[in-house]
Amino acid sequence: MQTQLRTGKGQSLVEVALVLPILVVLFLGIAELGFFLFTHVQVANATRSGARDGSLCKMNNTCANLTTVVESAVYAETQALDMNGGNTGVDVQWAGSVPPMAGTPITVTVTYTHTPPFVSNFVPMFPADLPIQHRVVMRFDK
Repeated sequence: MQTQLRTGKGQSLVEVALVLPILVVLFLGIAELGFFLFTHVQVANATRSGARDGSLCKMNNTCANLTTVVESAVYAETQALDMNGGNTGVDVQWAGSVPPMAGTPITVTVTYTHTPPFVSNFVPMFPADLPIQHRVVMRFDK
C-alpha cells in the first residue's frame, strides 16, 4: 500500500491544472495585443488616406463636400474593421473658405473605439473599450 501512494501519478495533472489557466490568459493577451496593434495601424492608415484625399480636393473638384470625401476615404481604407458611426468619429478641420487656398492645412482626426474580443471577458480589471485616436495634418495642394 505504501508504494502506491508514492508513485506521483496525479502530480503532473495538478501541475497542469495550476499552470494551464495562466498560460491560456497569457496567450490570449498576446493575441489581443496583436489585434490592438493591427487596429492601430488601420486607423493610422485610414486617417492618412482621408487627409490625403481631402488635401487633393482642388484637383478633384470635391471641395464643396470635403467632409464627406474625407469620411468616405477613411471608411474605405478600414474595411477590415467594423467602423460605423457608433464606434468611430471623423473630425475634419481647415482654416479659411471653400475652396481652400493652396498651402492651407487640413487636420483629420479619427477616433475609433476598439473592443477587445478576449481578455476583457476573462480579466475584469482590463478595460472593455480602448479608444484609438490618430491625427494627421496635411496642406491643400494647388
